[in-house]
Amino acid sequence: MDLDKTIETLKKNLDLFGLNHRCSKIELYRKYQQYKKTWKLDNFENMDEKLSASKKIDDAHKAYDFIKIHWNYLVFLKNKEDSYDRSIIIIVFIFLFIMMMAYMQTSANKRVRVAKQEAVNVHEANWAWTHGVSDSLVKMSKMNALDDFWGKVIIDTNQIVDLLTFWPHTLNRHDQNKIRQEILNGSPKHTVFPNEEYQRKKTTYITNRTLTIANDKVPNIIMEKINFFRNHYEMIFNFQFSNIYNNQKILSADFGSNVIIESKYFPHSNNDDSLWTKQPNYPILLEDFMEDCIKCGGGILFPDEKSKNELLCVFRFIVSLPYTTKEILFKGVGSPLDEVPINIKPYINKLKKEWSEKLPYRPMEWRKWKPIVLSN
Repeated sequence: MDLDKTIETLKKNLDLFGLNHRCSKIELYRKYQQYKKTWKLDNFENMDEKLSASKKIDDAHKAYDFIKIHWNYLVFLKNKEDSYDRSIIIIVFIFLFIMMMAYMQTSANKRVRVAKQEAVNVHEANWAWTHGVSDSLVKMSKMNALDDFWGKVIIDTNQIVDLLTFWPHTLNRHDQNKIRQEILNGSPKHTVFPNEEYQRKKTTYITNRTLTIANDKVPNIIMEKINFFRNHYEMIFNFQFSNIYNNQKILSADFGSNVIIESKYFPHSNNDDSLWTKQPNYPILLEDFMEDCIKCGGGILFPDEKSKNELLCVFRFIVSLPYTTKEILFKGVGSPLDEVPINIKPYINKLKKEWSEKLPYRPMEWRKWKPIVLSN
């Protein structure tokens, strides 16, 4: 007898006792005894009923013996079904696990995108303007940072700030090249924001504002212009110390915590030539006029006419500041207690008024370059 016929016969015999292939031997024995008791000959009176009962009892004996002999087949059926059930459970578990991982990944990516966007919005005003790097390097660095966020549990999106390391703009060229190489190698330590994107459009006010009146103690301080970009503003200053006065001095300058200072050429007034100056090295006190001028980073401007004997020690530099810096100070101008403050609020008010008036006349792309200070 082949396997299929044997199994089919077993199921038919088990069905005779009202059982299935998952029954135990005790259950089979009890059902067998109960079946015999039900069809006992003494329970019937006429001969036909007794013959029918006798036949059923014979069938029960044969079925019981057949089941006992082929009991291993029932064990095989049980194991087969159990294995099938386990396979179903494993498949369902794997499916649920994949769904759970997909959900977690989607949620994490969404959380990272939201957190990163908030971080960019928070730090854009303070940091984006400080980094002049290529767009391709910026994109790669952002991807590295995004990869670094994956797997980190960020409950509060403000925690994203702790995972960002911004590129310090004070690094020398060697360190900058080193960081560039780290970014190219997939390092997530440095997240940079492009300078080029935010400096394509600007609003310039030429002020030529004299902040001091030169005398024996106070040098001439002039604010030449102020440029408003999307995320920052720039101011150009020049200092002029005269050799006629031997006591002109500046103690220091307070530009806030986030600042970039770059030196500029100082143009001659009567020709196209210019004089290169360095960043001011405070404090500036020119007791030995020419020597101290050079030490402090200034340039010597000689008179154009021989009849004039006045020499000037000049400084010219540009200061880049975030909009969070509302006021700057030149300290100790003439004396330790005297300060020369500059508040940019009047210029921002002027910018706000002119921006609204001129925007309808400008190309649509100008809306992208709207200074963030006007949105506050």
